[in-house]
Amino acid sequence: MSDETAKPKLEIVPAEELDEEEREFRALRRDLPGVKGAGEAGLIAISVGRQPTPKNEFFRTHPDFRPVFPLVNIEAGMDRHFVAVMPNMVAPLAAIGITVTDHTLYLIISPRGALRIIPVCGPNAEGEQNEYARTKEMALIDGMDGWVRMYTDREGNCYKSFPAPPNRFGDPNWPSIKHARITRLAFRDRGRLIDSPKHILVQKWAGNDPK
Repeated sequence: MSDETAKPKLEIVPAEELDEEEREFRALRRDLPGVKGAGEAGLIAISVGRQPTPKNEFFRTHPDFRPVFPLVNIEAGMDRHFVAVMPNMVAPLAAIGITVTDHTLYLIISPRGALRIIPVCGPNAEGEQNEYARTKEMALIDGMDGWVRMYTDREGNCYKSFPAPPNRFGDPNWPSIKHARITRLAFRDRGRLIDSPKHILVQKWAGNDPK
């Protein structure tokens, strides 16, 4: 992968020219002050999950969408929900025992055009990264260059990618949509952005009845 693909491109935009979505996007990012996206789009559904769905479906990974957000993992049955956390709420959550961890977000698209964000947990304070997280990130990066599916190698305790047969799928049809709108659809619009102590999850974790 080239350096141009590996490093997000930064475009400097005066703060007064940013709309609400861009300000929120930049406030959440841990890797760069912000990146301006590629224009507006209509109503688009974007899910967030630990793996592509349905299981073993082929996907492509967007080459330019790799923001780092602080997230909280929530167990939800057999799956996990990922909740974004604004910087002003990281310390208050830590004070009630809720750990916030930086995740790199990858945007994937299925052959049917379904969009999904896959968060990958970054290294801990000692610089160590879980092997599942490390190999998941490798599989997602493989999807930048071609259609792949991701599967679990239980003997190796890791993820692996399997490439689609040549010419099985055409080029991905990425929607023209700003990075800020993508994250708003995936988090705030689903109630999965903690930006104040009044958020229902904060109230629950603090032992208070939501008002």
